[in-house]
Amino acid sequence: MKVVILSDNKPGHYKQSLGIVEKLPESKTEWLEIVFRQKWRDNLLRVFMCIFGGIPLPMSLIHTVLRWSLTSKSYSTLTHLQTADIILSTGSSVAAINLLLGKMLGAKTVTCRRPSPLGVRNFDLAILPMFSWHGKRHKQNVCQTVGVPNPISTDTLNTERERLTQELNLPDCPRIGFLIGGTDRHETITAVDAEQLSEICEAVATEMDAQILVTTSRRTPPDVAEHLASTLKNNEWCRFFIEPNTPSEFKDPYQAILALSDLLIVTADSFSMVCEAASSGHPVIVLTLSDENVRKPKRYIVYAYMAQHAIVRRCRLDGLKQQITDGLTSPVPKTPLQDTETAVHAIRCLMESG
Repeated sequence: MKVVILSDNKPGHYKQSLGIVEKLPESKTEWLEIVFRQKWRDNLLRVFMCIFGGIPLPMSLIHTVLRWSLTSKSYSTLTHLQTADIILSTGSSVAAINLLLGKMLGAKTVTCRRPSPLGVRNFDLAILPMFSWHGKRHKQNVCQTVGVPNPISTDTLNTERERLTQELNLPDCPRIGFLIGGTDRHETITAVDAEQLSEICEAVATEMDAQILVTTSRRTPPDVAEHLASTLKNNEWCRFFIEPNTPSEFKDPYQAILALSDLLIVTADSFSMVCEAASSGHPVIVLTLSDENVRKPKRYIVYAYMAQHAIVRRCRLDGLKQQITDGLTSPVPKTPLQDTETAVHAIRCLMESG
């Protein structure tokens, strides 16, 4: 089975596709980066496929549309493809290309997330997280997941944990991982939040004789990242502080934190990071930093479901210290997400159905 993966070069989308193909060991994969000539051509192509995506199109028209939309390099790469069984993409930008390439090669089309404005009706399979489940009627071409697929595996993390513990000669003590995201139109993390978070880290590390492992993201505001680095980085109890695009002693620093932590705290702005943490098999706290009176985005529907089913805990900064204590000492069973396995099963069923 050959799977062609269309990439828009966004890390969150890349990880969803990667998580799926890593659990399809029988597949041969080919990654193609899709680059449009201009953004407005991308938008116009989406409108075109909204109208014509469900009907057969002449091959000459498909080539004309692709040549008009894409850079010469992207178009040339697509036209050199000879065969494919599945075209897999994540995100709205590459969804129209997915449908066109499926028509060209006679391949099954699979999308992760609901692409805007195309929707999912013309795809052979759409893998949709809970916040995209529209209506009560289940559609035949929809695979419903709680979160999103990702490459996190509990078996891989356990193996990595044993290796790193021995290699780094780590002491036998609790380790708490902090995955710090950033700011979007729904969420805000400020320097004041960073100051309070630093104080909580110091208190927990001192009182529980714990190690703190921290990573910020590309979306973390510079003043927040600088404050956290200046107050945490040089403390003995902060085993490592990882910033994006900086050298690290680890081949995969993010996975190292997931593997070594006994408890993970993830800021609520990053749905993909929450899903990855919730797939790790470790206790997870989703930390909300936005104003309580601000209207919450749809991802909070999923967080509420996860909390109800003991997949994660939820809290704000003023309750974080107590939640950390409870998370490390409570016997509540850990219930990791299985979204990637669900998505892979749906793809296999699609191929078996012919």
